Amino acid sequence: MGNRSRVLVIALGIFFVGIAALAKFYAYPTLAVAPPDQVAHTVSAGPDATFFSAKELKKKEHETLEARRTVRGDVKAAEDISKKLDRKVVVFDTAVVTDDSPNYQFPDDASKTDDAPLSFVQERVVLDAHTGESVFWDDKDTGEYIATSLDKSARQTASNGGSEYFKKHEGLVLKFPFGTEKKTYQFWDTTTRKAYPINYKAEDNLYGLKVYVFEQEVPKQNLKQATQLELPGTLVGESSPAAVKVDRAYQNTRTLWIEPITGAIIKGQEKQHAGLEINGEERLVATDVTIAYDDATVKKNVLGAKENGIQEGGYKDKAAQLHLIGFWVPLISLIIGLLLLALVAALHLRPRPAVAGAPDDEADAEPDEKD
Repeated sequence: MGNRSRVLVIALGIFFVGIAALAKFYAYPTLAVAPPDQVAHTVSAGPDATFFSAKELKKKEHETLEARRTVRGDVKAAEDISKKLDRKVVVFDTAVVTDDSPNYQFPDDASKTDDAPLSFVQERVVLDAHTGESVFWDDKDTGEYIATSLDKSARQTASNGGSEYFKKHEGLVLKFPFGTEKKTYQFWDTTTRKAYPINYKAEDNLYGLKVYVFEQEVPKQNLKQATQLELPGTLVGESSPAAVKVDRAYQNTRTLWIEPITGAIIKGQEKQHAGLEINGEERLVATDVTIAYDDATVKKNVLGAKENGIQEGGYKDKAAQLHLIGFWVPLISLIIGLLLLALVAALHLRPRPAVAGAPDDEADAEPDEKD
């Protein structure tokens, strides 16, 4: 190999090694962030549910509950908070409406409390854009909060006197880290306002996408109530119809199917049981349901689909693209680069053959003169 060819091969080797480093340490970290403008909708269905209707003051059985979650990113808040904290964060507003009426819609008049859904929770969360971990942010305008009504003045924050019910978000909330591992994480439970361990259980496959299955046990406990619930005594097994105070106990088994490269939640399921108790004895079932993402939501999360004109989900393609940038491009580029450099080194170190026609010692010797 001539000198020019050798220099060219060395340059190509260095180029491919550089591509590997650039993809691994710049391109991948740049791409492995939660999008601040993300919009997502999920629908969960819970057939054969039992629950207590506060509106009708009776227990209802064999009903189907539907929970609709909307997640919407606040780009401006994410930019402002990222600058102030000097770290990349995303801000999401979430709302979950649960009712036994399909496609429930809030009434135009908020005073129509009889038309309120069975359950409503609204939250603002601030998350680390890379790990999905919650980030404490207690600003009065853009800070995290939890609310169970549309009334803004009723939002629970860490600084408005609601700290008894909400201190801050903890652990993972809406997603897992990029590069999710087979280990135990802490995951947020909105009902109890706490994070609990969520343990890796197994691998699974959803519409051709490999996922990790995690399971969390939220232990039975009484929920804090600003005003203790009162019900007619006859509803909770008392002989007198006079109103009696009851506690609300809650427990949950949560299962999540996670795409490990992106950390996206592809499917979620909850086995919830809540009871109305007196002195620790359950007198009435408040909620008993197994509720999970419906098939359309799971399929959208895997393969992608448009909702209200916006593309959502599609984590099978997103994971493949991120894996290409974070694994295959660095690996293949590094191998090519090292092979090219090794080729030059091998040629340089190879013994050179003797030049044809070169005189040896015997040929250099003068012939003996003959007498």
